[in-house]
Amino acid sequence: MDYTDIEKIKKIISSSIFDRIFYWKNIIIRLTELKTSIEKQEETEEKINVLEKEYYDLKSDHKAELKISENLKTKIQILENEKEILAPLKIKNIELTNELNKMKQEENTKNTIRDSQIAQYEQFENNARERERKAIELKELRDKEKEDLIKRTWQDHELNVNNAIKLICQEESITFIEEWHHDKKPDNVIQICDEYIVFDAKSPGKNQELSNFPNYIKDQVGRLSKYANHKDVKKHLFLVVPENTIHILKALTYNDSNYCVHIISPQALKITMWSLKQIELYEFADKLSPEDRENLARVYAGSQSYIKRSIQIHNDLNEKGLDLIAQNMKLISKKSLEGIKENALEFEKGDIVNVSKQNRGKIIDLEQEEVRQKEIKFKAETRTIIAPNQKSPPPNNT
Repeated sequence: MDYTDIEKIKKIISSSIFDRIFYWKNIIIRLTELKTSIEKQEETEEKINVLEKEYYDLKSDHKAELKISENLKTKIQILENEKEILAPLKIKNIELTNELNKMKQEENTKNTIRDSQIAQYEQFENNARERERKAIELKELRDKEKEDLIKRTWQDHELNVNNAIKLICQEESITFIEEWHHDKKPDNVIQICDEYIVFDAKSPGKNQELSNFPNYIKDQVGRLSKYANHKDVKKHLFLVVPENTIHILKALTYNDSNYCVHIISPQALKITMWSLKQIELYEFADKLSPEDRENLARVYAGSQSYIKRSIQIHNDLNEKGLDLIAQNMKLISKKSLEGIKENALEFEKGDIVNVSKQNRGKIIDLEQEEVRQKEIKFKAETRTIIAPNQKSPPPNNT
């Protein structure tokens, strides 16, 4: 209620009876206006209360906003400070990021190279395994071929010995006996000074292990008694075995009560038969002088010693040769020398050692062989293989 409304109320209260009677209508109007004014005033006050409440709320919110604003300003300031601090770090982070990307790129490159190298190594390893497998297969094949060749040699041994003895008989004018007047003819029989000399060819069987060969030979020595029992058969009998079986035999001479058996190789046939042939040069051996008999015995003993020593030397050379081959293969067995090994094996296929050929009906020229021996010795001296004054060691007759 404002001042105007109060004045109106005062006028109504102070109005006289006369005014109330004759001017009641005006009073009613004033009361109505007053009521209206009061209602408006109440509405206004109500609005004011609402506005005041809103004002207080807004003021409270404003304070909160101010506080938030202050907090935000503080945080902004802190962030500004942090920004100033982080600015160099940001630059450093960019640098580190670039460096990291560069390192990742380098790592990817290295990984690519590594993967490529691993693939190459695996390929190399696979190739090496394949080469090793092929080398093993080739070695097994060569070993089998060598074994088959040895077995074929053993199978053909009897025929080869027979042909060799017949050839030597032709060259040395020795009688080869085709017709045997006793039971169970030996493989080969020759006749010198009305005596039959037996040369039996023996070799390992097709499926026989070489380690069993000495026992087999010992058994065959006992079986030769059926020939030695004949009076016209010489008591020195010969078993001819393949050259590659000599090394397995511990004894090359077997003495029985009434006969002796000598083990020789086909390579010793010629010198053996030549030595035996020398006896035939004395038509009347029983009429020889004691000196001639002694000389003949010396020649025969020397021939026997020469044959045995020749066999022994061949065996030693074979053993040393096999040892050198094993050392050579071991020397180039490293992977780094795989190429050399393969080339060496290829070169070996084309490497041929041709020994002197012996023609049927032709006698070896000793003078020519002496000249050749001097040439070989001269080459050895000029290449310092042997000393110029070095003499050959005396033969060992053991």
